[in-house]
Amino acid sequence: MFIKQYKKLCYLIFPFFIFGCGNSQDQVSVVQDTSNNNEQDTTTTIEDTTTTIADTTTTIAGSSASNVVKNKCDDCEYVTITELISNLDNIPKFAWNDYQRIVTENNIFENNSFEIILNVGPSTSLYFLDNEQYIQKGISFWQNFNLPEKYYGFFYNYDDLDWAVNELNSSGFEGGMARAPCRDDICTGANSGIYQRPPHFGVGVFGISDGDSIDIYRYGPLHIHEVTHSVVASQWIGNARNPQQSANDASPCWLNEGIAHAAGISLGVDSYVEYLDMRSAQVRVRHIQAPFNDYSASAVLDYYNKSIPGLCIKNPDYVLGYSIGYLTVEAMNAMSGADSGMHMYSIMANGKEFEEAFEIIYDISWNDAKPIFAEYVSMVITNLFKS
Repeated sequence: MFIKQYKKLCYLIFPFFIFGCGNSQDQVSVVQDTSNNNEQDTTTTIEDTTTTIADTTTTIAGSSASNVVKNKCDDCEYVTITELISNLDNIPKFAWNDYQRIVTENNIFENNSFEIILNVGPSTSLYFLDNEQYIQKGISFWQNFNLPEKYYGFFYNYDDLDWAVNELNSSGFEGGMARAPCRDDICTGANSGIYQRPPHFGVGVFGISDGDSIDIYRYGPLHIHEVTHSVVASQWIGNARNPQQSANDASPCWLNEGIAHAAGISLGVDSYVEYLDMRSAQVRVRHIQAPFNDYSASAVLDYYNKSIPGLCIKNPDYVLGYSIGYLTVEAMNAMSGADSGMHMYSIMANGKEFEEAFEIIYDISWNDAKPIFAEYVSMVITNLFKS
């Protein structure tokens, strides 16, 4: 693996490109990750009591490849969807444990041709110096799935925005991508995916602002979140002319942000206690605001129903992928393994619709599952706001 990090002053200009994303910017289709969380949250005592689920494999019928889905292990703790409510306090522990299982299994990265190329703006001072380490951690976690051949990361403050535009252009991408994490004379968000034209390299743009240096989410979780977006889209490499667009068109927005946020928070901290703290803070602080402040089961179900692939990226409630979507994916991980969502994306990339892929992985139709998830998520969020 080749890691290149350098600073170079360049110039400017202009095109525009939408790709895999983080948080909502102006509640429209350009999206980015932003967070300034300082709130201290209490944690919940976890009782590890549930049944052990044996190793599970599922053959994907009608796939363009002879894929075999394997997303559970022997001697791992999982729950069924009907056990979510009765295991309300155990779900985060089961999901967390499965992330740690997989990251341990994948601690040796075996793809020698993969490259991470980091580019830092000429006047940008990084408050976090382990960018490559956490990008690699995310890539290593997902290494059993399709990956881009390279991942380019561009880190810059607002003064270096013109540099970033030109640097993207000179690297073979579209310079307008640099504007995605910037607004109101500050670059503070992040945006990642794969480039629309071959060879479909992964590209991430990371806004750097001194004010973000107090936010622990920026110290690893953000990087894994963004890399996960690139891996999601990479499942369509070889299966679609524009893999990123195909990924966007296939995925409900709650899942798009939920899988990235669950991975980022679970893999970006060092302990389960830290995970619970960040889980609570992310759900409580970032999303109890207009246009959505109703987390009743009926409201959550309505959110699912409005998260229509290809259209929901323009919804004003897109931001709920970081709360409702994240907690939904956490529950799915506790049911079928921490990489089960990416297995589902792999099935979708091979021609199945979301609903078909969901039923293959989770052994229940999405139509039957979503009211159960809605009740579960509503209870979790209510409890978090009471804690």
